[in-house]
Amino acid sequence: MSLDIFKYDFNKGDDFLVDPIEEHTNYTVLKLSYKSPIETIYDENNNVISYVYKPKKECRRVIVFLHYLFEKVRLTQRILSLYFVAHGFCAVEFTLPYHLERTPEGYSSGELFLTENPKQNFEAYRQAVIDLRVLADFLNFKGIDKIGIAGISIGALVLNTLMGVDNRFKAGVSIAGGGGLHYIVSKGIKKPSVKRAYFGHYSDDPETVFKKVDADFHKYLKEVWESGEVKKPPEGEEWFLIDPLTYAKFNYPRNIIMINGAVDFVIPKNAVLEFREAVGNPPIEWLPTMHTTTALLLPFVFGKMHEFFEKQL
Repeated sequence: MSLDIFKYDFNKGDDFLVDPIEEHTNYTVLKLSYKSPIETIYDENNNVISYVYKPKKECRRVIVFLHYLFEKVRLTQRILSLYFVAHGFCAVEFTLPYHLERTPEGYSSGELFLTENPKQNFEAYRQAVIDLRVLADFLNFKGIDKIGIAGISIGALVLNTLMGVDNRFKAGVSIAGGGGLHYIVSKGIKKPSVKRAYFGHYSDDPETVFKKVDADFHKYLKEVWESGEVKKPPEGEEWFLIDPLTYAKFNYPRNIIMINGAVDFVIPKNAVLEFREAVGNPPIEWLPTMHTTTALLLPFVFGKMHEFFEKQL
């Protein structure tokens, strides 16, 4: 029996709140909110907030934008939304758990999404995927089934898991993302406390630990991919259940393009290349950037995204 950690009760449209907040000549901005199926101890985080940019003319194509970790101002999402609404798309600025309006009092945006507690991180990531599935419920309720999605950094990782779980998201653009969370935690993330949280229960040296986890994960992937069913992971490795690679063969070949920095030290190249091969070798653009400097080439990125979504939606 396949293990489904992203299961939830389908939302029929009764619990969505839509409020107009901006009126412009060619488009309207709406605030969309709904309760997350995952109830946490933080009231702020339990209310999912998105902003919908809707052209005045009829729109049947939607692009959902996922921001990066620790996002505080939503600037990139806003620019993307204005760009795509000007080209006739609806655009949705989605808020990941524990970010922006969903940040609990006393914490900074994103602080509770990536912590020293693997269980907390697991549940935040899982919640992000489920909340996006509910967003698809809303769009389908409105008669929209041409849904694209784009994400940057952590948004791209969530996107890469989501598209293997829910095929209502027809096309995706993964920016500075990939798969293989153990690569990213062990080789990319610089915070020692996070590394210890994931690998501290092993007594060997870090390189030996990485090799063991890598072998265990790839054994697990082989079982999942060959059986077509998500299996229970080894004890202590529950994060296997949210990794984009686990779901790589559930939507294959994947209808995405990848845009990555050639000198990205946060998302190691192995995490990019292995995920790309696993989902069918989609097109990839290597930018002469690091992880955080991809934004410097946004005009190029916008053009690639627009060209892709025009063809695919």
